[in-house]
Amino acid sequence: MIKMTRMFLSTLMLVAISLSTSQAGIVNGVSVIINKEPITLFEVYKYSQKLNISKKEALDILVRQKLEDAEIKKENITVDSFEVDKYIENIATSNKMSKEDFLNMLKSKNIDVIEYKKDMTTKLKREKLYQKAFAGKMQAIDEQDIAHFYNENKEMFTQASSFTITTYTSPDESALEKIQQNPMAVVAGVEIRNATVTPDKIDQSLQDLLNKTSSGSFTPIVKASNNFMMFYVKEKGGVQTASLDQAKNFIYNKLAREKEQKSIEEYFEKLKSSASITVVRAP
Repeated sequence: MIKMTRMFLSTLMLVAISLSTSQAGIVNGVSVIINKEPITLFEVYKYSQKLNISKKEALDILVRQKLEDAEIKKENITVDSFEVDKYIENIATSNKMSKEDFLNMLKSKNIDVIEYKKDMTTKLKREKLYQKAFAGKMQAIDEQDIAHFYNENKEMFTQASSFTITTYTSPDESALEKIQQNPMAVVAGVEIRNATVTPDKIDQSLQDLLNKTSSGSFTPIVKASNNFMMFYVKEKGGVQTASLDQAKNFIYNKLAREKEQKSIEEYFEKLKSSASITVVRAP
């Protein structure tokens, strides 16, 4: 009996050691090696949890960051504390706050100010990297580009002074999809509210969503905190369309951002194709 008990305990210890070794492998194991720089499985897991994204998406971001960091080092790009403080001050000003109030607001949300400044330093280095990479290479946006975009997207420049809507809220996205397919359906777990709202009472993203949705139509389903939401636009009041001259600055900025984003993606793909990347273990 004693012998059997000892054998049983030995087996348990072996299983425990095996599990411990397996878990250590997951924590310490290398997922990808980029130019001799490793990305561990733990880094991928931690990043996916932090941003609430899939491990594959987290790995893609980490790969990109490694490549960018290597280029920043290669180009000897630096950012000093004055630049970081000025950047934070500009963010505070844009939010109608003093720098001190802005930093206190971060602290109230349990955001470590030192870590926040480190993140801003990294952000500014990356901005400098892309500014240097694209200096003199960005294609100019002309009047024809602006006019073409305006004529093809006039609904973007149509503004209403009021919206009569029905709001549908549910923790289950499929419940809202059922209502989209059959508006007369009664679906459990869906909260329904009717309201008339004006642009000054809602945020810009919701304004844009309602403005581009035709009367008598549902908006796409959107994620809101722990729930999903969609809106049925019954009626729009005081609808007006901005002229080309009024929309020109908006269109120019939008096209410039799109061109810049496209250039960044192309630059990143170029870095990726020339890098030495070894996939050790997919997350």
